[in-house]
Amino acid sequence: HDASMIICVDFSESALYDLEQELKRKHPATDYRFIITDIRNEVLLQNIFEEYNPHFIYHAAAYKHVPLMEQFPWEAVHTNVYGTMSLVKLAVKYKAERFVFISSDKAVNPTSVMGATKRLAEIIVQSYSSARTATSFVVTRFGNVLGSNGSVVPLFKKQIQNGGPVTVTH
Repeated sequence: HDASMIICVDFSESALYDLEQELKRKHPATDYRFIITDIRNEVLLQNIFEEYNPHFIYHAAAYKHVPLMEQFPWEAVHTNVYGTMSLVKLAVKYKAERFVFISSDKAVNPTSVMGATKRLAEIIVQSYSSARTATSFVVTRFGNVLGSNGSVVPLFKKQIQNGGPVTVTH
């Protein structure tokens, strides 16, 4: 997008550090800001929007591990639903051009807490897309992305290295 600045926000210190190293190596001429925060912290999010007034927002922050979210459903609701709602409201308030929400294939007829919270987040984003705002909203659903954080490939590799078995869920 020929961005003048890219602001990367993450809760995971290690993931943000790795991203910083990769981006600075691959695109050293681009201006970056790397910010550790939690999308559940509305005050810190407000500060980020106030300082940087982003034009494009790519929202991929979420809890995504189905079994863990069954154990800790409130965490899934707090992050996946309320965190998304906070970001959407800030995008509208600061008149971001575009808001892209990365959802999950688990949001289709959800059968788990994680899928249900991602579906609720989709509904929030969709409800704002039908409102008259300066912000254009987009929802996209990803399935398992090979090699991504939480992908099955590293899990399968570990299982094979440990002599198996390789587990496959339905």
